[in-house]
Amino acid sequence: DPLEAIERFKAAVAKIPNVKADPAPEVNLLDINLVGPVISVRPYAANEHYWQVYFDTNEAIVRTCKEAGWPAPTPSQIIRQM
Repeated sequence: DPLEAIERFKAAVAKIPNVKADPAPEVNLLDINLVGPVISVRPYAANEHYWQVYFDTNEAIVRTCKEAGWPAPTPSQIIRQM
């Protein structure tokens, strides 16, 4: 459920040190493709904290997915021959 994922990601990113509360982190449904929904996660931070926030955000996304029990995206395609 992409909407559940968005809420979980918002909560996880908000807990990361040095993520600005204003503007609040953006978490949006960016696209839907053959693999599934693509969610963008954009936290804001001061320049001196950019890389720490960047890597902590990636870890938070992986941790959130693991805790939720979501499988890794796996490309698949159904081809019907007539």
